[in-house]
Amino acid sequence: MLWLHVLAAATWVGGSLFYLIVLIPTLNRVPDVPRALSVALGVEFRTVVVTSIIVLVATGAILAFNRLTEVELPYAATLGVKVVLSLWMFALVRDRRRHAKTLDALEARPPSPTTVWGKLTAALSGYNTLVILGVVIFFLSELMGVLYEIELRTE
Repeated sequence: MLWLHVLAAATWVGGSLFYLIVLIPTLNRVPDVPRALSVALGVEFRTVVVTSIIVLVATGAILAFNRLTEVELPYAATLGVKVVLSLWMFALVRDRRRHAKTLDALEARPPSPTTVWGKLTAALSGYNTLVILGVVIFFLSELMGVLYEIELRTE
């Protein structure tokens, strides 16, 4: 179960890193890339993300119920933070999908932000936030593993 959970998380976060660091800059740099290719890539990646979310929710619930019977407050608190951040990621994906459909319907691009606050908000939204949250959640998962091992040793 843990292996499936980690595989789904690594697929989603790794794919998001690739999308953010390699694919988007490349597509933006090459002016002749057809819009249909960008859309097709987005659809395929969305399928990977949705599949990852389903696997993460199912395996995460099983792992949580299994381990919450054997752990103490530090583990449970870390799990709570991880769940809240994960829900934030899921909400960002849902919101991004809805926003993309609206833009496609209008065949428009969002205007570039001009204020400092707008630029900061843009930098900390969408894929950037997904990647940051994903890395933080991976860190919390590692912390949870350490806490779980410590608690097993002390019993």
